[in-house]
Amino acid sequence: MMMRLSEEEITAVRNSADIAEVIGHYLPLVKKGRSMACVCPFHDDHDPSLSISQDKQIYKCFVCGAGGNVFTFVQNYEKVSFPEAVAKVAEISGYKLSFDPSALKTPVDPKKDVLYKVLAETIRYTHYQLGAQAGTPVRQYLSQRGIDEATIEKFEIGWNGPGDELLRFLQAKGYNEQDMVASNVVRLNESGLHDVFSSRITFPIHDSLGNPIGFTARSMDPEAQSKYINTTETDVYVKGHTVFNYHRAKQPSRQEGRVLLCEGVTDVLAFSQAGMDNVVATLGTACTSEQLRLLRQCSLHLTFCYDGDKAGQNATYKAAQLARAAGFEVGIVNNQTGLDPDEILRRHGAEELKAMTRKELTWMEFVFQYLASRYDLENYSEKKEFTFKVEAEIKQLTDEFDRQNFAHQLEQLTGFHLDLGAAPALKAEDSPSSRVKRVPVRLNPSRDGKTNAEHLILALMLTSRDAVEMFKEKLGFLLNEENQQLAMMILDYSRSHPQLQLADFISTIDEEALRQKVLDLSEWECPQFTPEVMEGAVRRLQRCMLEERINDLKQQILRISNPESQAALLHERMQLQRELRGYLDEEKHQD
Repeated sequence: MMMRLSEEEITAVRNSADIAEVIGHYLPLVKKGRSMACVCPFHDDHDPSLSISQDKQIYKCFVCGAGGNVFTFVQNYEKVSFPEAVAKVAEISGYKLSFDPSALKTPVDPKKDVLYKVLAETIRYTHYQLGAQAGTPVRQYLSQRGIDEATIEKFEIGWNGPGDELLRFLQAKGYNEQDMVASNVVRLNESGLHDVFSSRITFPIHDSLGNPIGFTARSMDPEAQSKYINTTETDVYVKGHTVFNYHRAKQPSRQEGRVLLCEGVTDVLAFSQAGMDNVVATLGTACTSEQLRLLRQCSLHLTFCYDGDKAGQNATYKAAQLARAAGFEVGIVNNQTGLDPDEILRRHGAEELKAMTRKELTWMEFVFQYLASRYDLENYSEKKEFTFKVEAEIKQLTDEFDRQNFAHQLEQLTGFHLDLGAAPALKAEDSPSSRVKRVPVRLNPSRDGKTNAEHLILALMLTSRDAVEMFKEKLGFLLNEENQQLAMMILDYSRSHPQLQLADFISTIDEEALRQKVLDLSEWECPQFTPEVMEGAVRRLQRCMLEERINDLKQQILRISNPESQAALLHERMQLQRELRGYLDEEKHQD
């Protein structure tokens, strides 16, 4: 049974946390006016469209509508219960809870949990075997490859010996064959059960939360048909959704302001030994949109560090185009050495490797270099095709200086005259600065005066206790059922809270529609509270109510044939019309 948190502790945790700091724990933030912003993780966002208000301690995405307070964000981002979100916020902010937060954890999917356990046991066993006497030749081999003891420990590198040793170990530990096969550390074929990674060095792969999900494994046999083999797809490992070393690199990448993307494990190990922890790998696979979605949560600056050979450059070109379409600022490490990162580290040392990463080409610089190596510029037809391809990339640039600069370079290189036309104007919905205005606040002024009046009353009640008191004294209810429900919740909250803290109030609302209405009201451009503004909104609503009642009476009079009933309704209607004229005359006088 889930533990129930006291309101006092929930409030204390929220007051201990800054929403920008908590969201910044998960995503890179950018300054936007007086607020902070980030790429919204709740839809396929390319520009920072999630706005964070530190004054109000709330966030709001005006593209997809996601919004709430610090607990809502963690709950939706990590897909955990509300109590677990409170515990996570406490951990980030350094608030000491009055209980053990592990008591709040919801059970893991049992099917996945057993696979995590099999894989974790495999990591422990293979890592131990590498350190044992049987692993001595393997450690010597790793040392020759420049992999030191600290790196072996950090990445939990292991040795899966020959002869199905792992299978027998896991059987002795009580794991059943079905789970061993399901985690892909053991396979079943015609001759029975066998280790998948027999006689291979194992490098554990983890998911974004640090759970073990598989292995990439290297053979020491130079004649081996496959130098590296990876875990096949399982219930916990999906190749195109996985980024090697992501769980270790996400925080350093946010701090560095960029993430380096390599092809393989040894590249990541080399950079790690050089003191660079913001490095990940796609494990030799083509970069996917799902991997880019993960990397957007590290940094919006993505630096490619693929191999400098033809295959690596082709992969860089394709992946960088995909990354640019996903909203990344792209850079490419200009590796002209012909060596892999681990070879550079071994031959020239850590400083040389770090220096290489600072030689970063912009996208257009790489485009010139890459395409020029693939076309014969002495051949007119190929030079023409080269020009068209580069020109197409230049036309995508929105910075006029860059457009003119690269257009001049292309003309100098080819001798062709270019007519680029005007720079493409950013559409309102594509502009980073205006992206937050792309979808209007739901509470736009409408022709319905009653709706506008009720929204104004609620918005004032959310900002002023005096407005709450005036509502109780002069009105007491709203006509719209949802608005009335929200008004009653504000009244109830105000009884026990001297001031309405928006971020705290949101935590008391379970219904998503009402929570969204509060967020919309908080962003609605309306007058600041004064008694006159509140009085005017109340009177407009009362006038609308009179108009509705008069129209109802008119319809009733037409339907009723009894003269006495008609007379009574007519008398009531006349009284209401006089009252309505009083409202109208007063409004005219105020105008």
